[in-house]
Amino acid sequence: MKLTPKIIISYALIACTLLYITENVYHPVYLLQLIQKVISFVIIPVIIWYIFKTQFGRFWKITKQSFLYGLSLWILGWIAIFVAYYLLKEVIDWNAIDNSMESRKINESTFILVFTYIMFWNSLVEEYFFRWVIFNTLKDNYKISAYLLSSIAFSLYHITIFQTWFHGYILLIALFWLFLGWLFFAWLYKKTNWIWWAYIFHILADLVILVIWYYTFFYTSN
Repeated sequence: MKLTPKIIISYALIACTLLYITENVYHPVYLLQLIQKVISFVIIPVIIWYIFKTQFGRFWKITKQSFLYGLSLWILGWIAIFVAYYLLKEVIDWNAIDNSMESRKINESTFILVFTYIMFWNSLVEEYFFRWVIFNTLKDNYKISAYLLSSIAFSLYHITIFQTWFHGYILLIALFWLFLGWLFFAWLYKKTNWIWWAYIFHILADLVILVIWYYTFFYTSN
């Protein structure tokens, strides 16, 4: 039996929907959230790979060209994120974010744990699932589907976060730009043939957001 786009995207939608329900209904601490993500995004996909006898894609290869591509786009990405922040900071619902943090018991003392989790573990799990499981499995035989399905799934998965930050048409615009960003991540992976550039870029994007987060809620309040 062949692993088809229908099977892959169906599982992705189920996994993301369950995570959405868990995060919005139960508001779990980040440790429980991580456990659920590891099960949904890592363990079960490995089982599916085994059942369908799907081969793993290349994971480690790097060339001089891929290094230069990654470094250049990494710098441009940082600039783009800061520009987006200054353009959107007036429409971000900071009070809703503050309430969400309070419900999850995130404060200045626990922020370093959340910081570490989001930057390194969460980024890795998301890259593994959306990039290596969905995109990499489809890219050879279903190129367009690989780009579109992985990007759409990743964007919808982030509704949980973005619905706290933005409202109305601003939410739709933010999701659209996230979709374009994920297309770029997929292109970067395909161009460099090295998933770690996408992972590093993901970490650095989260770093910028977390620095802004800390500055807004903790540094300026001291």
